Amino acid sequence: MKRLKLVLAGAAICGILVLGAGFLLPEARAGGAARVIAAQPDAIVAVIADVQAQPEWRKDVRHVEIDGAGWIETKISGERIRFEWTERDAGRLALRFSSDRGYSGAWRAVFAPTAGGTLVSVEERTTIPNPLARILARATFDPAAFSRSYLDALAARVERVS
Repeated sequence: MKRLKLVLAGAAICGILVLGAGFLLPEARAGGAARVIAAQPDAIVAVIADVQAQPEWRKDVRHVEIDGAGWIETKISGERIRFEWTERDAGRLALRFSSDRGYSGAWRAVFAPTAGGTLVSVEERTTIPNPLARILARATFDPAAFSRSYLDALAARVERVS
């Protein structure tokens, strides 16, 4: 019985420490990447704006459904993320999103013509209110790596359809 109480007390202390660590992490997190894609900005914007075709070139997206002023992506994991454009022009795209997993944020892409195509810079800013989810996100999701992967898939798609 004494051993059980020690184990339970140890588990409680660990839980409090983990929760405390989560509260110490900032709610906001950002990451981005940039690369040159061998195409003009309007061709790249057209591929990104064709949200219903994204499951064809983004391996993490199972399905996209148009919903009012935006769309909902269903990820391979089953997560559903609602998106809405906040800016759309030839030099910049921006959107906001919210996940059914409790986080939200904004994404932005800037397009600058350059030798060999277009320099595409993307940045994602995410807010994670739940302190335990912040810890999990730090351990399982790198926004800069996601941005690099997104740009690689985008480049392959743009170069294939151009």
